[in-house]
Amino acid sequence: MSDLALLLGRLCLGVPFIIWGVMKLRGGEARLVPVLTGLGLPDATFLAYMVGVCELVGGLAVVLGYPVRTVGVLLGLWCLMTGYSSRKDGANGVLMHVTMAGGFFVLAAAGAGVWSLFGGAPSGVFAHLH
Repeated sequence: MSDLALLLGRLCLGVPFIIWGVMKLRGGEARLVPVLTGLGLPDATFLAYMVGVCELVGGLAVVLGYPVRTVGVLLGLWCLMTGYSSRKDGANGVLMHVTMAGGFFVLAAAGAGVWSLFGGAPSGVFAHLH
């Protein structure tokens, strides 16, 4: 697979997560708190900020390309969970989440490519996280 295509895919998948994470950490969590409270989760405000942190860190990891295989699987599962929880938005909302999950799973299978942190082949301790 072309390294340029992998870089473009990483940018398309990672940048929205960076933006969503920053938005949640800058006051956007207020829209998520009622949703989390409605699910019966404790301390919804703290969880909303944690969602923002996970989205920001996950998006950065995808854009940087490390550890893209691990983060790709985790964000793919994340998208499936959020798709399930947003099923009230209709079929298009669910399909959007499933599509993003598919992109993350493909990225996890293909790897980051050479235009990534560590050139796609980390060594030492970092190799175990990949």
